Amino acid sequence: MPQPVYVMRRATTADLKPIADLLEARRLWLLNRGRRSYGQGNALLGLLAQPDETSMVIGLFTATDNQLRGCSMLFPTAAAAPGWTASERRERAWILTMSHTHPDVRGDRIGWLMTMWASDYAARQPDPPTWMRCRVPHPALIAHHRDQLGWQLVRSVRDPDLGEIALMQRRPESSPGLSAVITSRIPVEVL
Repeated sequence: MPQPVYVMRRATTADLKPIADLLEARRLWLLNRGRRSYGQGNALLGLLAQPDETSMVIGLFTATDNQLRGCSMLFPTAAAAPGWTASERRERAWILTMSHTHPDVRGDRIGWLMTMWASDYAARQPDPPTWMRCRVPHPALIAHHRDQLGWQLVRSVRDPDLGEIALMQRRPESSPGLSAVITSRIPVEVL
């Protein structure tokens, strides 16, 4: 069976229903495994419904049938990122957060593809950030981000809503062969 080809693009309000459906499928999948969703889905939908210039919801869709496989929020600034020190916030960093993948395609490594795309996209900017950063709320996800997605654990902090979370980062990295699997409809310098 041939490898699927994906399209990473900025999500629009027309994608609200597919994103809401993905979030609900993910919530139920977690619930059936005794885990909880962290409420980021509602925040993601809110940001999508009221877009601004400081962030964008990005979605990974199949190229053949435009089915949503994953989504994230990309913030090209770390100025307001909770948990990071003042000196870390002065570093040029992008935040990749609120990432969700559809549970029906777990074996397709959608989270890895979205991470690689974001890292490559950041590296191709005329003034690329020094870091890509994220906050990870669950111990199993921390190991997954570190061992499978290439993020480095900086430290753990206490979040009033999420509990213990990990602050993680990775350097933006160009992946020239990635375009064979993911095409991008987000031009360089969008953010």
